[in-house]
This record gives sequence, structure tokens and C-alpha cells, in this order.
Amino acid sequence: MQRSQEFKDIAKTMGQIDFCMMQTVSPHGVNTRPMSNNGEVEYDGDNWFFTSVDTAKVRDIRQDARVQLVFVDSQAVNFISVWGRGEVVKDVDLKKKLWREELEEWFPQGPDDEDLVLIKVSASRIQSWGQMGEHTLHLDA
Repeated sequence: MQRSQEFKDIAKTMGQIDFCMMQTVSPHGVNTRPMSNNGEVEYDGDNWFFTSVDTAKVRDIRQDARVQLVFVDSQAVNFISVWGRGEVVKDVDLKKKLWREELEEWFPQGPDDEDLVLIKVSASRIQSWGQMGEHTLHLDA
């Protein structure tokens, strides 16, 4: 799929931001936590995150797939909000493909660990503000 220049600019900016805040929906309300962003992955509308299978975010996504990601680049004054659907993925080959050495700090058993899963967030809407301009993009989710 051909992506707009705005999408490419947002993807490039997002790839330069180390952490984002991930919001999920639980029976008790919205849960928010910091997540490490893998900027080495070429952004195509899907964000990928490593996590342990026994976490609140995995439980939340399995019950309600709505996820929001918020990225802030305070140096360049850019803000990105991604709304989408979360999915828990257990694909070992994909975990190996997306693995980075820095992840060993949190997941010492590596990508073969059966308790390690991926969260895929497929964007349906992206908004940006700041130096890159104000944009609202609607994607096919």
C-alpha cells in the first residue's frame, strides 16, 4: 500500500522515540504504562512490543483489543497518538526477527522463552502535532 508523505514523516519521527505510553482498557478503567519502542522496525502501521504473557496489558488486550499509544519527542517538540487494536502474538520466528540485545535486561531467557510474547498494535488512526505539523491519518486496520 502506498503511504502518504505525512505517514512517512510520522513513521520516521516515531522510530526515533525510545519509549511510548501504552493505554489499554480493563474492567476497572484505562491502564497506562511505558513501553519500549523498537525504532529499528520499519513502521507500516503496526507497532510491536515484547512482554511477559502474565501481565495486565496482555489480559486487558485479550478482553478488549482497544489500545492507544502516545509518543512524545520533547527535543523536536513532536507528539504522536496512535489508536488501534492490540493482538497477542506467540510466533517464535517473529520474536527472533524483532529481538534486540538490549531486551535481555528485561527478558534474560531470550526470544525462545515460552512466557515471552509480542503485542502487535495495528493502527486505525494516527494523529500528530508539533514541528512535523498537525495531521490526522485514518488507516485500514
